[in-house]
Amino acid sequence: MKKNQGFSLVELIVVVAIMAILIGVLAPAYLRYVEKSRKSTDVSAIDEMIGAADKVAVDPELEVPSGAKFTISINGGTASISYATSAATAASVVTDEWKALANMKTADYTIKSSAWSTGDGSFVGTVGDDGDVTWGHGGTVANDMCSFSSALAKKAGS
Repeated sequence: MKKNQGFSLVELIVVVAIMAILIGVLAPAYLRYVEKSRKSTDVSAIDEMIGAADKVAVDPELEVPSGAKFTISINGGTASISYATSAATAASVVTDEWKALANMKTADYTIKSSAWSTGDGSFVGTVGDDGDVTWGHGGTVANDMCSFSSALAKKAGS
């Protein structure tokens, strides 16, 4: 009767080689998936900010005047939303009343996508006479986000 001696060195080397090949093939696909997921999260956050500004603009209690501007600035990995009633008024940060009305958790968001975290751009919304906000965009990151998401591009007037 022969005793079981375990695996031979050749068998172990073959298993390690197969695992290395699988990791080499699957890792780039996984990294692309992670980056795409981060981009989707970033676009969702910008879309949430746009939706919040749209809600605030039509709220009768806040009395947002025609011509007021909402600006979502993306700079150095941070997106933040601000508001100005006219060109002469300095932009102010979103108030707690805004955040409560629009169900916003924060007025600042960290851009997680490595492709967009070092660039800049903006989305600017102007309130019309009827309270509707017309959006536009510019800058590398904002343009890339609109290219990535057709729904965001539609909202941002592209």
